[in-house]
Amino acid sequence: MIEEISKVRDFKKLRRTGVFLLPSILTSLALFSGFFSIMHTIRVMAGQESSFWLSGIAILIAAFLDGMDGRIARLMNAESEFGFQFDSIADVVSFGVAPAVLVYAGFLNHLGRLGWFGAFLFVACASIRLARFNVISAQSSEKKYFKGLSSPVAAGGITLLVLIEHSLSGRVFELLVLGYTVFLAVLMVSNVRFRSFKKIERKKSKPVRSLMILTLILALVVSFQEVALAVFFLTYLFWGLTEEVLLFRRRRRSDPSVPFVPFGDRLDDEDSIV
Repeated sequence: MIEEISKVRDFKKLRRTGVFLLPSILTSLALFSGFFSIMHTIRVMAGQESSFWLSGIAILIAAFLDGMDGRIARLMNAESEFGFQFDSIADVVSFGVAPAVLVYAGFLNHLGRLGWFGAFLFVACASIRLARFNVISAQSSEKKYFKGLSSPVAAGGITLLVLIEHSLSGRVFELLVLGYTVFLAVLMVSNVRFRSFKKIERKKSKPVRSLMILTLILALVVSFQEVALAVFFLTYLFWGLTEEVLLFRRRRRSDPSVPFVPFGDRLDDEDSIV
């Protein structure tokens, strides 16, 4: 009897260790994808590879894994401070350094110091955005909005530049890419609110509808690939900007007593942010 109880305890301990280990493994794979992207970009610059396409795909894989590790941790009730910090450090590499190296190697390397500036600004803003995310998350348990554009989405915006084939080149196009990179970097550290959709996964009343929407999104991505990703990215970007201008700023003008969360200290269930 005592031996059986001991076996049950050992099983529970192993299961608990496995639950915490699985999200960390996914985070490690996301980190590896970011590292792989950097290494492949270097190989392309050295003339050992012919395309940056694989570097961009690796960043997208890292973004997918980054979204999965947090959801699995929440579903298994395996969230931990270590996992949270490990995820942030991995994000700096996968969604800060990797896309910055990619955009510099693919578009900005002929701009000299301006190219260095644009690439470094993206890394710096991604790091600041992740640090701010950690601070806000420690103060608020609600996760309806992101404060600033999330780093995986910004990295995806950079990746689209190399995934979508184009025939444009020259100094004017490179300056446009520089402006686009700076724009995404500034959005990451801005106070513009973007929906996180994390509350959706907590609503279990309509799982069939959620599954159908997810299946439709996957089908569109598989069928139209880069075009579908570009449409999703631009829709999400303009949705957040439009909501910021037409909803939140109008509310502040019409009723100054209404707290505006990104600029204030108060949090409520409706306008919570991370």
